[in-house]
Amino acid sequence: PTDFPRPLIQSFAGNTVSFRFSAEQTRILKSIAGENDVTLYMILLAVFNVLFSKLSGQEDIILGMPIAARRHADLQEVIGMLVNTLALRNSPISIKTFTAFLSEVKQRALAAFENQDYPFEKLVDLIEVPRDTGRNPVFDVMINLLNQSEYSGEIPGLAEQPPFRHEERISRFDLAFSAFDLGEYIYFTSEYSTSLFTPAAIERFVKY
Repeated sequence: PTDFPRPLIQSFAGNTVSFRFSAEQTRILKSIAGENDVTLYMILLAVFNVLFSKLSGQEDIILGMPIAARRHADLQEVIGMLVNTLALRNSPISIKTFTAFLSEVKQRALAAFENQDYPFEKLVDLIEVPRDTGRNPVFDVMINLLNQSEYSGEIPGLAEQPPFRHEERISRFDLAFSAFDLGEYIYFTSEYSTSLFTPAAIERFVKY
C-alpha cells in the first residue's frame, strides 16, 4: 500500500531511515538461525517475505538481491563494480508455520545462488514481463545483507559504530533494505521512494 499514486514515469527521489535490532533481539535471531541450520540472510529474507505478504495481502512475493559477479577467476582482478541481481520468489502462505516457510526460503535461496551468474537483464527479456515506465521489472523491493563483524577487531570500538551513511536523496526501488551484521547487533538502513511513501508510513513498516 502506497501513500501516493504511482507516477507514470518512475521517480528516483528518495530518503532513508535507519534503525537497529538490540543485542538481545540479534542474539535471538542468530539463535533461531542456528537451530534451523540457515544463514542470517536467509532468516532475514524469510522475515521480510512475511512482512511484505502482510502489508500487501499477497502470498506470492518476489524480492531482489544484489550479488557480486566475480566468481570467475578472470574477474577477480578486474577494476570496477561487478554486480548482478537475483530475483528471489517465495510463497509465504498463511497456513505454513514459520519454520516450514524458513526451510522453503533456504532451498529456494540455495537454488538461486546456483544460478547467480545468469544475467538479470536476460532473465527479464526471457520471461517477457510487461514493461512499465513507473516501476522496475520483476520486483519493487531490494534486500541486502553486509557482514562487517569480521572487521570489528581491527579498530577498537569499530563494532559499536553504525556504518557511515551518505544520504543521496534517491531511491532506485520502491523500498530497499540494507542490513549490516555488526556482530552484537544488526543495523539497518531503509531507502524508500518519496514519491510513493510518507516518512510516517516507513516508520510504521519499521515498527512492524
